Amino acid sequence: MRLEIQCEDRVGMIREILDLFIPHQIDMRLVEMDSKRRCIYCGFPDIPFSQLQRLLAEIRRLESVEDVKTVMFTPFEREHNALYTLLETLPDGVISVDLKGNITMVTELAAEDLNTSVADLLHKPLSSIIKGISFSKETWGNPQESISKRIRVRNKALLLEMKPIFVCDDDGIENPAGTVIYLKSELRLDRQAASLKQAPNAEKHLETYFQPSVIQSAAMARTLTAANAFVEATMPLFIQGEVGTGKRDFIEALFQYWHKRQADRDAQLVIRHAKDLTQADIIALDKASGWFVIEDIECLDDSVQLDLANWLSLQSSSVSSVNPSVRLVSISSLDAKTLSSGEEGSDSPRLYKGLYFSLATLVLSMPPLRERKEDIEGLVQQIVLAQSERYRLPVPSISKGALVKLALHAWPGNLKELQNYCLQTLLVVKEKEWQADDIHLIECDSSASLELINGSLDKTVKQWEAKLLMQLYPRFPSTRRLAKAVGMSHSAIANKLKEYGISA
Repeated sequence: MRLEIQCEDRVGMIREILDLFIPHQIDMRLVEMDSKRRCIYCGFPDIPFSQLQRLLAEIRRLESVEDVKTVMFTPFEREHNALYTLLETLPDGVISVDLKGNITMVTELAAEDLNTSVADLLHKPLSSIIKGISFSKETWGNPQESISKRIRVRNKALLLEMKPIFVCDDDGIENPAGTVIYLKSELRLDRQAASLKQAPNAEKHLETYFQPSVIQSAAMARTLTAANAFVEATMPLFIQGEVGTGKRDFIEALFQYWHKRQADRDAQLVIRHAKDLTQADIIALDKASGWFVIEDIECLDDSVQLDLANWLSLQSSSVSSVNPSVRLVSISSLDAKTLSSGEEGSDSPRLYKGLYFSLATLVLSMPPLRERKEDIEGLVQQIVLAQSERYRLPVPSISKGALVKLALHAWPGNLKELQNYCLQTLLVVKEKEWQADDIHLIECDSSASLELINGSLDKTVKQWEAKLLMQLYPRFPSTRRLAKAVGMSHSAIANKLKEYGISA
């Protein structure tokens, strides 16, 4: 329980307050003074409500007390937890030691780097935890400058960056209070450097906002070509694609690319779901700046559809050479035929034809994953790297067999389904290369088992191989692409295609 007592700052105030706790036999755990707010905070175990009422009445009767109330936490407690939360979000571990070299604070990632738990590190000498580090008592007791030191813990290379902590006294003199140690992993540094790299012509070409390995397919190339042509325009943009194809992420990439090339740095990307929009939101578009994105546009209320149609009509009639300050972007998982077939009074969510054709001035189609087979390897590597960073797990290697298995899947859930399977495998399969059997796809698990043909294993394997190559060849439509996908030589694949009579 915490009490906030607002009062005047005078000599003896704290003692008078604390004296009131003695008759109630309250075990005081915390006392804190905030001179700026003119508040005293007291912390103690919970007491019965009737006893609390008597205590609060006694405190209010004290001279100079203006108010007293219960609070959840003190300012120091909030600041301490906010700081610790911030440290936990850093990409590397942090350790704090006192003037004797004992650990006073440590983050989870630092404990993971040292291969132990936080509880086993607290209040222990740092030198007993890291055997490769040796500092005298004077180093900890009188830290004067930053120090960097390389160590190795269980074959893991770490860089320790140490910075002294100073606390100013009432005269403004800085006194040493300890040392903060930042643990940088060599592996994490390599990943961070790779993620920060950007091609020198990134502001000239939209393609540089995507890793080359995830835009190898012809379907994605067509989408990027259209996006390059549409991104600078001010007309309404309509983005269509199946569920899970990454439409929202694509819009964010388009906006960032567009925003870097604009003089208006105050322009914002606002994304709203159609169900949440009201007439007031449509009226507010006149004062907006940037891109206004409406998700699931078919879910717009009928009255809002009419308001939006009227707004678009006014924009087209009033804007001439001056570009509007806001660009309308719509997203839908429905195809154009289904979306534009709406009639007044229909029960299913649809758009009025007039509104649809106003919104679909420019149309971008996000290809489903089954049309991006060449991109799957790059997408898997990108997804696994991001998930490994988020959940602080080692980045696994992925075998050719596993990648081929992923390429054969139908992917009805598109990128979202791929992300789910990657996360499931990452959490289950640790510290080993992913094999095909490690990835449990529902479609593959439910398939019928092979039967032996004419009592011959060789014939059975050849038939299975022929069926597999017939499925793969249209997705990798050249012998060189197919050879790379399955990890075989170009000549070996060419001979197998000839043997099985498979051609384009």
